[in-house]
Amino acid sequence: MTALRAEKAPEKILIIVLRAIGDVLLTTPLVRALKKGLPGSEIYFLTEKTSEEILANNPYLSGVILKDGDTLREIRKHRFDTVVDFMHSAISGYYTLFSGASRRIAFYRPWGFWCYNSMPKYRDIGYTVTNRLQILSEFGIKSDGILPDMKFGPENEKRALEFMSRSGIKENDFTVSFDITSKRDYKSWPGERFARLADMIADRTGARVIFTYAPNEAEYVRKCLSLCRRKHILSFPTGLADLAALVKRCGLHIGTSSAPGHIAVSQGVPTFTIYGMRTDPVNWTFPDVKRHGYIRGDLGSLTVEDVACGLFDFIGSSGIRF
Repeated sequence: MTALRAEKAPEKILIIVLRAIGDVLLTTPLVRALKKGLPGSEIYFLTEKTSEEILANNPYLSGVILKDGDTLREIRKHRFDTVVDFMHSAISGYYTLFSGASRRIAFYRPWGFWCYNSMPKYRDIGYTVTNRLQILSEFGIKSDGILPDMKFGPENEKRALEFMSRSGIKENDFTVSFDITSKRDYKSWPGERFARLADMIADRTGARVIFTYAPNEAEYVRKCLSLCRRKHILSFPTGLADLAALVKRCGLHIGTSSAPGHIAVSQGVPTFTIYGMRTDPVNWTFPDVKRHGYIRGDLGSLTVEDVACGLFDFIGSSGIRF
């Protein structure tokens, strides 16, 4: 099917990304490109409640639909012209097929013809954002860059600033945010090693280290923090918007391959990520080696000394000043 040109833009577009918070955030450059390339369009996003804060203040969206028991009725109510499905799942295919949209787009899958009528071929060309932006060829428009969009409100900034003040963090203190959790074992580096790494960073640089956590991660993070030799800082139980506001005040973010790292990228904060062998850093690391570094290895055997060596090499080459 021939790609639509910008002057023939559909009136309403729905993008579907469920489950992973990071995947939702890494789709926001597509939203921005569509809105800027097709300024008369209305763009909506279907996701789950856990990702709502990622999109809540996005200026390029006309609305967010949250997956629940009445999702299909809500989709059909909007009378979308085009649906773009990035999930390739049975449920997202069902929503797409019965959306009422005349144009139903997804990257090619052999079985996809039952619910999609436009399936461009997917090519893995690197960073996940760049890969997803290939879908723009279906609209005849160009990318507007690869930086993810996440905005937070003044209430989130106020909570972050009040927390830093309570914690004794001064304006000229260099702070490092730590994300030590992951829902997937193959992305998890042992918490006691994060504790030792935090001590090494504080010893060597004098930085203030903040251990962040979601409300359901509090017990694990507190336990790991108790293993530290030095006194570090436990964050308040942040939602995603609070986390963005807090991380934005930091000079560096260190953690596993997970959503907080992508949030840090969206806030312009340098990152250093610890990857296991099942995750390709090229797909998940923002491609700016001066500001975003990583180390990759078997997470069971990757030592604190290995990570510290990679981290301080990155700091030295990036020009980060403590």
